Amino acid sequence: MNLYPIIVPPLMRVADGVPRLVSRFQHDTPLSARLAADGLTGGEHFCVALGYVARTVLPLTGQPVVEPALSSDRADILAIAVEMRALLNDLDDAAFTQADTRHITHRAGEAEITQSGLEYATLYALPNAHFHLTLGYATLRMTGVLVGKADLDGFHRYAPGTNFAADAD
Repeated sequence: MNLYPIIVPPLMRVADGVPRLVSRFQHDTPLSARLAADGLTGGEHFCVALGYVARTVLPLTGQPVVEPALSSDRADILAIAVEMRALLNDLDDAAFTQADTRHITHRAGEAEITQSGLEYATLYALPNAHFHLTLGYATLRMTGVLVGKADLDGFHRYAPGTNFAADAD
């Protein structure tokens, strides 16, 4: 099974989604906010989401993982997004030959886990990329940045002024 069509398009959406969200404001304050006192900043969540681009494709293609540094600086985050998009653009189907059966040993917090490439990509790496992208988005929303689902996923469209809370009873 070739993992390229399963892995690369969703990761391209992550690499494109971060700049779409971060470009909605001009200062770094929302990026330094935290959803919880002991959690990552919004910017750090975006960096981790982008780091999962490298953390997903590099082990699957037999390359050593080099993750970007964490930052809450808008310019740093946008530069990482460009770097991760370039990494994805340089890949092709052939890079993922037998990636589904490759054994990937990695850390999940303090746990050391070994998974097949397919399990690693679909059950661990992709969900974690989207988890951190969503937490970065939630942090922006919490700080008052006017972003919506269309900014997060690039698919949705809503009429200006749509308010879902107004419809709740």
